[in-house]
Amino acid sequence: MYLVTFRLDPGEYDAEFHDLNDAIQAAAENTKGYLGKQTWQAPDSEEVLVLYYWESLDAIESFRSGADHKRAKQRWAEWYDAYEVTITEVIDTYGSGFGEDASPIR
Repeated sequence: MYLVTFRLDPGEYDAEFHDLNDAIQAAAENTKGYLGKQTWQAPDSEEVLVLYYWESLDAIESFRSGADHKRAKQRWAEWYDAYEVTITEVIDTYGSGFGEDASPIR
């Protein structure tokens, strides 16, 4: 499994952002190999982490090559003050107590 961490410092969102964001999420959900998403808000700032879970690097590449995702990458400065993407391979995950909010691979 692979984890794509999208770290962002939000700027100003408009209706076009929300429409594109919804389209990108729908595209992710319709991409073979998409496993799920979790979102975290930093308690002491506006920084947000969005964690996307994928079965393979091929699935990530399939998603990244979509027109909506490409358009969003070109226009990021209109909506974010900063962003960073990190792609990592998940070797294992374990724990207890999170129930439905656990990692998608459990």
